[in-house]
Amino acid sequence: MSKVKSQKTVPNLIRDQKSYSFLIFLFFFMFACDKGPPIPEKTFLKIYVDLLIVQDTTTVNNYSIDSVRAIVLSRHNISENQYDEMISYYNSQPEKWIAFFDTATVYVEQLKKEAEKQP
Repeated sequence: MSKVKSQKTVPNLIRDQKSYSFLIFLFFFMFACDKGPPIPEKTFLKIYVDLLIVQDTTTVNNYSIDSVRAIVLSRHNISENQYDEMISYYNSQPEKWIAFFDTATVYVEQLKKEAEKQP
């Protein structure tokens, strides 16, 4: 009799193991998918360029880098945490940094042209 019970439980264990494996796979797949950037990329571009401009035009004695960053982030309604998540997002995908820097260069050139047009 015990052989019959053990034969019935083995297929159940195999089926259960397959079910658990599928659930674990599904769980990892959901979290491994690219969720996209934490903030819009255009917003991040503007923040990044603003930070560069402010840091290049502000004397170090007047403001700390952290205070400048806080001012720029608040101007764009972005938290420090969102900004840090965006940096991590780009760091996890280095090829995105290359495209980002190309876009940032074009954006800075546009800003320069606009500034030259103003009296």
